[in-house]
Amino acid sequence: MRSLRGARLTRAVRAARRGTSGVVRRLGATALLATAAGSASAAVTVPASAIAVEPVVPCFVAPPQDLAIDVKFDCGYVVVPENSAAPGGRRVKLGYLRLQARASGSAAKASPLFVLAGGPGNSLIQQVTFALFAAPMLGPLLDKRDVVILDQRGAAHTQPHLDCPDAYGLAWSAYRQGLGEDAASALQRRLLERCIDGFRRQGVDLAAYNSLAIAADLDAARRALGYGRIVYYGASFGAQLGQHVMRDFPGMLEAVVLDGTNSLSRRSWVEDRALDIEFSMEHLDTQCREDAKCRQAYDLPALVERAIALFDAGPIAASFTDPAQPGVALPIELRRGDLLSTIYGMQGDKIGVMSLPALLDGMVRDGRASMAATLGPILGQRLLAQRGATTGGMAILMHLAVVCSDDPVRSVDDLVDDGVRSRYALLMGRAFARDYVGSCATIGVPELPAATDVDVRTDVPTLILSGGLDAATPTFRSEVVARSLPRATLVVFPDGTHVQLGAINLCAAKIMTAFVRDPGAPLPLACAKESRFPGFVLPDGTMSR
Repeated sequence: MRSLRGARLTRAVRAARRGTSGVVRRLGATALLATAAGSASAAVTVPASAIAVEPVVPCFVAPPQDLAIDVKFDCGYVVVPENSAAPGGRRVKLGYLRLQARASGSAAKASPLFVLAGGPGNSLIQQVTFALFAAPMLGPLLDKRDVVILDQRGAAHTQPHLDCPDAYGLAWSAYRQGLGEDAASALQRRLLERCIDGFRRQGVDLAAYNSLAIAADLDAARRALGYGRIVYYGASFGAQLGQHVMRDFPGMLEAVVLDGTNSLSRRSWVEDRALDIEFSMEHLDTQCREDAKCRQAYDLPALVERAIALFDAGPIAASFTDPAQPGVALPIELRRGDLLSTIYGMQGDKIGVMSLPALLDGMVRDGRASMAATLGPILGQRLLAQRGATTGGMAILMHLAVVCSDDPVRSVDDLVDDGVRSRYALLMGRAFARDYVGSCATIGVPELPAATDVDVRTDVPTLILSGGLDAATPTFRSEVVARSLPRATLVVFPDGTHVQLGAINLCAAKIMTAFVRDPGAPLPLACAKESRFPGFVLPDGTMSR
């Protein structure tokens, strides 16, 4: 089974590599991977009598004082059963932030836009989200429609908040205790087990925190807040979740926007990780080779391999400085995984990809000595940021409950490596796999039915946004999704990384605004076709363009 699926995935990647020059693609209903029509599961509708709304005053967040935005807003909880099969049982509170339409009167309003975050386990109920709905971005949508930012069950502004505060300081604790990789992994498992046991003692059913339950929560929130049909926007995991909503509750959807999406037909959270990373890095290399100054300065694949090879002789001794102890060099041991995670992190945003060749060039210039001088301070700052930390951007246990029920990782062999040539991609993919194998075994939630791994087919108008440099959900993944949606439009930004709105992509916001206003009208795609990579940092610190 794995080899057949691996062959299919490899063919998908090769086809995408041949077709990446097209920026806007309308794709028909023939699926790239095997799909089946029909509902994959019986959607559960939460009874109206089991849903309530609780206002929250003051609101969870308010706009930054320096942000020019004309908007009224309110916050609250939508209260739903933890288990929809037991509506009288334990309750879950879902936080929401509602930006109110400027138009007055329900007759003047258009269908609301519901916005869900990625992760899983992230929250968009935060100050920065207001900036997305200021005039340069999606501000015009507030003229006639409400925007509801809804937290998924288990995320930051929900009760319970399925996080694990002790885990945020793990790297610092491991460093201070001098733990090796195996001992640090064992400490991580103990911390997770302690957090999991704590929630279970409170009566929390972690098996109730999955994609199907979250899709039903969205429907419940829509009804509780008094809306009929809605427009849905999902980022990253929120885009994958949107496909569950499209399958289970298509009647409530006027239109859907998927920003940085993966397909439901993926059966393991890590199966495509090496392919995704290689695909993204190849496209970054293409951008460099098409830039005369970057091409002259760097050979990106060779730089990556040279950097990795510096660890063939083992860990590298380095040091960093703690601002609390100026002048004191703290020793640190650099491992290959530290380099891999640094490279992968830089693939995730525009500034990172622009700087990556220059950083690698500096790392390898004088061998292991320059690697120590460059990566040591980076890792040191990362460790210091975890000292005493008890919060982070993602609800850890919610993340694991959803991942390990929807796309569980059982073995490192889940990773599809057929045709992957990049040593970096293979090593990073295996690192992801090892981490999730242990975490999924620790949280121990049941897997969703196999039928939920079927790509959705529906005629709901869908806009799919994709970044050509996205290492988490690369364009060939968006193509898999789009091929089973006859009314899908896929817009690819060759210079984009992961999640276009999150990167403040003004062109993506313009296209999305037009689509939400009228999903059937022609879209203003000229800006996407003209999208151009801004250039790379050169060895002397100047830009290549």
